[in-house]
Amino acid sequence: MLPARTYRAKPDFDESIARIYAWYQQRVIDRPPVRFHHHNVEYEKHRVLAGPWQSAEDRWLDVDFQLKTFTDSLQGAKFLGETFPVFWPNLSALVYNLFLGQEADFDDVTAWVHPCVNELDRLPPLRVQRDNRFYRVVEQLTARALALAEGEFLVGYTDMYAGIDCTASLRGAEQMCLDLLMDPAGLQRLIDAAFSEYAEVYSHFDAVLKSHGQLSVTWMNIPSFETFNVLACDFAVNISPAHFDEFCLPVIRREAECYVHNVFHVDGKGVAKNLDSILTLPNLAAIQWVQGYGPDQPILQWVPLIRKIQQAGKSVVVDLQPAELDEFMKQVDPAGILCWINAEPADQAEILNKVKRW
Repeated sequence: MLPARTYRAKPDFDESIARIYAWYQQRVIDRPPVRFHHHNVEYEKHRVLAGPWQSAEDRWLDVDFQLKTFTDSLQGAKFLGETFPVFWPNLSALVYNLFLGQEADFDDVTAWVHPCVNELDRLPPLRVQRDNRFYRVVEQLTARALALAEGEFLVGYTDMYAGIDCTASLRGAEQMCLDLLMDPAGLQRLIDAAFSEYAEVYSHFDAVLKSHGQLSVTWMNIPSFETFNVLACDFAVNISPAHFDEFCLPVIRREAECYVHNVFHVDGKGVAKNLDSILTLPNLAAIQWVQGYGPDQPILQWVPLIRKIQQAGKSVVVDLQPAELDEFMKQVDPAGILCWINAEPADQAEILNKVKRW
């Protein structure tokens, strides 16, 4: 029996979290879970915001603005299906690099960093800087959200990637590809140094959230009463499966061992070439399959890959357009499927009824 929860914006939370837990186990209660959202939607909403800021970074670090923007978004909002009201203390997917002291250029929707590790035989101090402005702002965002959250919304973790993608940002992806061939031992030292404090940082934020009775939840909006993480290795698109197994898989395995529930973010076919290895990771509950854009966009061409994941005993997060849903339901077993559907609010109730007939 899962603990009961009540949120004003999500009165059916208990039913929804029960579907999520069935999904973790590749079971279906009454229907597969559905989140009304689609991947990377935040990058499609370019908007110029007027305010007192001197730069985009100032806006990102404006705690009052971030909290007000989120709480305003809850007014009148309906969270149908397994769409949960979650405040995510977001400073971009590079936040762990920022914690390590790497500087960034922010724009309206994300941040960019410049490589800062120039020599593998003379690594700079790669320690988490708990007094830097980015770490402090994540703590402030978390604390302020927790003060407002009771009975209103969930508060999640910031977006921490301390493994290969973090290392690639420190070193530069092109140079890191050369390192695989020219200085693999030096590269391994960099990977280990970047990852060394990851578990400690996660445990810190986990303790803060759990002390306020929060679940574990991230940008992926999938809650867990245990610990939850999104694993990723977008850098894998640049290298062979053999190099993935040698350099990427060990540190991803160390990360996965920290959690009860892991979902691996497989960002396109360039990462999916490593699927067999990814499926061996410990505590792996699911794969998030991101098929990409253009000719990769139609979901039905990826049904064999989705079935392969299911047959391996793992669940799947898939992006669907409403027009694809009927045929997808004909071809795919609903057990272990979590649908992200880009649907207008007026269409969402009917979509849930349709999925219930799956």
